[in-house]
Amino acid sequence: MKETSMSFEYPIIDTYYGRKAYGTQVCDFEERINVERMRNYRLKRTKDQLIKNNLGAILSFNEWNMRYITGTWVPSWTTPSSGLRYALLPVTAKNAILYEQGDIGYHTKNIAPWLEKVKVAMTGFGNIGVVMGPNYNIVQRNKLIQQIVDDLKAYGVDKETLALDVWDPTVVAAFEKAGIKVSPIGSLMMLQARKIKNQDEIECLRACCAIGEKMFDACKQAIRPGIKENELMGIAHKVAYDEGAEVYAGMLVTSGGFGWPNSRYATDRMVRPGETVYIDIYNTAFLGYKICYYRTFSCGPATQEAKDDYAEALGWLYDAINIIKPGVTTKELVEKWPPGPSVWGDILTKYEDQTAANNWGHGIGLALYEYPIVWRPASLEDPLTLEPGMTFAIETQHGRPGKHGVRIEEMVAVTETGFEMLSKYPVAGITECLF
Repeated sequence: MKETSMSFEYPIIDTYYGRKAYGTQVCDFEERINVERMRNYRLKRTKDQLIKNNLGAILSFNEWNMRYITGTWVPSWTTPSSGLRYALLPVTAKNAILYEQGDIGYHTKNIAPWLEKVKVAMTGFGNIGVVMGPNYNIVQRNKLIQQIVDDLKAYGVDKETLALDVWDPTVVAAFEKAGIKVSPIGSLMMLQARKIKNQDEIECLRACCAIGEKMFDACKQAIRPGIKENELMGIAHKVAYDEGAEVYAGMLVTSGGFGWPNSRYATDRMVRPGETVYIDIYNTAFLGYKICYYRTFSCGPATQEAKDDYAEALGWLYDAINIIKPGVTTKELVEKWPPGPSVWGDILTKYEDQTAANNWGHGIGLALYEYPIVWRPASLEDPLTLEPGMTFAIETQHGRPGKHGVRIEEMVAVTETGFEMLSKYPVAGITECLF
């Protein structure tokens, strides 16, 4: 039958170039982030790993894994593995069982109806259990073990192996005494599950990058002589919370001669004219998905030396970024970077172990560090292959002792044919904050 204008229907376009980073609010006229699809995708990825590894269930104490499995979250004082709450996913269950801390389950059962069950956590694992005292710690641990054993039996997986994502020898021994086989593979299994992001997870990262860019711009407007590093942190944190982000460790601000080598924290140091200021927004999250995103500023015009060092670091960075596509290995990325001792002898760099987190890349999602790590010592010896759906941050740095440091970091997603740049804040040169 011949198509007419009346019968024509628009198709879904795989390479749709419309808006991305739609916003942080729900609306009825755009799909935006489909959280149900995201939860179902994460659940399937986890179950696929259970089946692949011949496991009956996973018991998670790690907050990031729990969020991935259950789609629930409580404030970060419980993270990353306090033992105050935990989750069990039997391979035979429709969804996960959440064991919630204290009376929070009163709310959780009603606001997270997709969960299989919500039970009371037998709080006694890890440091929380230890500080209860040696005797009651054992009481609570035994209650936890019995609770999990009962649920494993209820779902018919008590004869199969249980994966743990936090390996506590006393808990392991207690499970084995109760007749449950346990495996330490849980953490690695969950990293494999979380390695490939779907469109909703990537959209969370886009939205968080957009929030990060607003944080950078607020700092740009505030960088003037006399502004303190910790004041800039406060300004950026306010923007993050105003825009609905979650802040864990949050960010760092480093200025002047303290920037090389990178001190990785902020103080009440005042910024002076002509100094570089670099700002790292890391562990700031939207719906749990973190960013790690650096930019370098100067208070007034930057010095020529700082500009030269920035240009060199930017060249290293984009030499690596521009070859990103599926099938490329992390070895090929780091081969674009010089050996650390060859360029950073001025800060006494003799071994590549001193360069950890300098010229560096790291997978990013619900945790700050996921697959893949991009670092010369690891990647030259044990390279990982890039796959569509991987998301990672990639960063380079340079500087001169006592004068300045420059640091740059981008966020990328590996696509079917190359990469998408998730970070958008200007990067061609040092951002000069003129006054």
